[in-house]
Amino acid sequence: MPRSISVIGWSTVLISIIMILTEFISLLSNPLEQFNVLINTFPQVRNGMESMTQMIQYNRIWSIYTIMYFIFIFVGAIQFIRCQSIGRTILEIACWIGMINACVDSLLSYILWENMQAALSSVMGTMGMSLGYINPLGMITIILGFFLWIIPSIGMILYLRSPKIKANMKKLYSP
Repeated sequence: MPRSISVIGWSTVLISIIMILTEFISLLSNPLEQFNVLINTFPQVRNGMESMTQMIQYNRIWSIYTIMYFIFIFVGAIQFIRCQSIGRTILEIACWIGMINACVDSLLSYILWENMQAALSSVMGTMGMSLGYINPLGMITIILGFFLWIIPSIGMILYLRSPKIKANMKKLYSP
């Protein structure tokens, strides 16, 4: 068995566990409590609460989805370490799903970012105009996030499809 199978397999297991725990902790937190403090301190923030609430709901849905996605990857990585062909297949499917995730997440992030910019402008009034330098930062983050999904997914697909890796995988239930 090539060392790369162990390294990639165990790295994927570790990353999956970290992501599952991170998203689970995110679900346990209640960011609305922090917004209540903000509203009590700055009453004009109340106008932008709808956008903030939508963002929180989106984050919770995305966290639940991410937990399921990384459980799927975890299972695939364990089978990949065992050199089972189903593990390679699961990881390849996860990469394709990851590229779809990149598109969907980038689109939704852009929509939420645009809404948050409008809410920030309405809350901050003329002061919000002086925060214009923050606008490009949100767009750069969205683009960076997109490429952080796409590049590893493409690299992993190429790796998983290599003849060397395919040759080391065993078919499940083969006689």
